[in-house]
Amino acid sequence: MSKKQFLFTPEQIKLLKEQPLSETQPGTLLKDFNSLLAFIGDQGIAVSEKSQLFATNTLPALNQILTHPLDVKLTRPQQKSFPHLNALYLLLRSSGLAYIAAYNKKPKLMLNEEVFTNWKKLTPTECYFSLLKAFITQATEGIIGERGDDRGDCFRQCVMFFQYKLSKVTDIDRNNRYSLRFSPGLHNLALMELFGFITTECDANEKENWPLSSIKATDWGRTLLNYYDIDEDEPDAWEAEIKKYIPAWKKRLLQLEYKPTEEGAYIFKVSLGKASCKLGVPAKLDFDSLALNILRVFNFDNDHLYEFIYKNQYGVEERIVHPYMNDAEFFTDECTVGYLPLYEGMNFVFHFDFGDDWEFNIQVEAMPSAELNFTELTLIEKRGTPPKQYSD
Repeated sequence: MSKKQFLFTPEQIKLLKEQPLSETQPGTLLKDFNSLLAFIGDQGIAVSEKSQLFATNTLPALNQILTHPLDVKLTRPQQKSFPHLNALYLLLRSSGLAYIAAYNKKPKLMLNEEVFTNWKKLTPTECYFSLLKAFITQATEGIIGERGDDRGDCFRQCVMFFQYKLSKVTDIDRNNRYSLRFSPGLHNLALMELFGFITTECDANEKENWPLSSIKATDWGRTLLNYYDIDEDEPDAWEAEIKKYIPAWKKRLLQLEYKPTEEGAYIFKVSLGKASCKLGVPAKLDFDSLALNILRVFNFDNDHLYEFIYKNQYGVEERIVHPYMNDAEFFTDECTVGYLPLYEGMNFVFHFDFGDDWEFNIQVEAMPSAELNFTELTLIEKRGTPPKQYSD
């Protein structure tokens, strides 16, 4: 393990011990994050069906709850048009504080009651470092619809930018602003500002959404990021070292743990075009058998590769793939349905035939209960006419 991260100067150790951690220090992270939690509340808020990001009609109101709202003049802004909202959404999902559920066939972003209850018991210091830990270990570009699903890839980009590029782009012109969209990405810049690692200034004469004119590293940012080796350092070792100087950091946010089960059965609604069916699916059924039965119900052959794609409890995309595929962690003939962290209203995809790319949507309509006693996969109902697998 690299020892680079442990070489704090006396001044930096003093800063670690004395830095106030509150809703507005060293950045506005906790103030803005708690405002977002309050906005979501018990009822949840709407998200888009495909990307599961904040619904477009919620963006103006969400922007106004921020400490420093942006003046976005776009006719049809997207979530990424608001870098700080994009950053807060990423932290919300990667911390496990929120999940996606379906209500009246529409997806909503809901707070996880158990994790949220735990959040409210933490001190500001513990909340700050819990979000930082989620940022380091769970935050991926894929959560916000960008390319990349490697855990920690957002933090990696921030550290690389901070250590190797920040000194070269302190003063920003239009060319620099354009390149920052790609490296490290505006959402990552917003994350660093929220955490207090950098400060930014904007050009009031520019008409861009976030017209950055300067970026400067803070002493807090230099202390925490300059000594982190993204290729060698382990988050747990880093955490243990930092805690030596921050005694108020005692607890961390509850980590979601899903315990696989082979007991009981689910009800899945499987849809393809205008055709659909409902299946009673035992938790002990493997995904290979589920795939073959879905294909049989929709009158498809099984001569092609396939995979199941879902988002785990942290919003990270996972895949369970055909046994013939290489370099994968999970295979359909080895994983059972009860292995997935399923919840009522959850949607995931059965992707069949990587040439024609058939995507069957699967929605969890019911979780295991005493009333569901399916011991083998059962076709409950079938509606509509499936599309033809081959046009000829």
